[in-house]
Amino acid sequence: MTLTLANGPTALERLETALGRMVQKHAFQRVDRENLQFPAGPCVLLLTEDPLRNPEVLDACVILPEALKEAGEQIQRLVAGPEATAVLQARFGIARPPAVIFLRDGEFHGSLTGIRDWNDYRAELARLLAGPAQPKPIAIPVRAANTTGACA
Repeated sequence: MTLTLANGPTALERLETALGRMVQKHAFQRVDRENLQFPAGPCVLLLTEDPLRNPEVLDACVILPEALKEAGEQIQRLVAGPEATAVLQARFGIARPPAVIFLRDGEFHGSLTGIRDWNDYRAELARLLAGPAQPKPIAIPVRAANTTGACA
């Protein structure tokens, strides 16, 4: 008897499966690099990246749809794959995914980064959806001037 082991899905394949489930089961729309227009009214946008670098991304793909169930249908739901996330990170000043960006009429309203305790996550979602706009984070790349070497 010979046992053949097959390779499992890669981290990016698992992410694509999670994003497909968000679209099919939870009415999220994919955002790509060519179409960075956002709908009128309130919306949430999940920024993702390669789960090999950041495993929390896969958790966010499960947690966010569940946390948004209480918000109802009036909130547009968007998700960006790794190819669009880099552009959106720079646009909204987000240091690293997973991050949920809150928009109103296409304008930044707030953000929630990382994974948190379930009750804290739900409370923060409710606060950002109902409250006033938050200041946009400032992402400043840190670089040493006139430095040579491997890290420059």
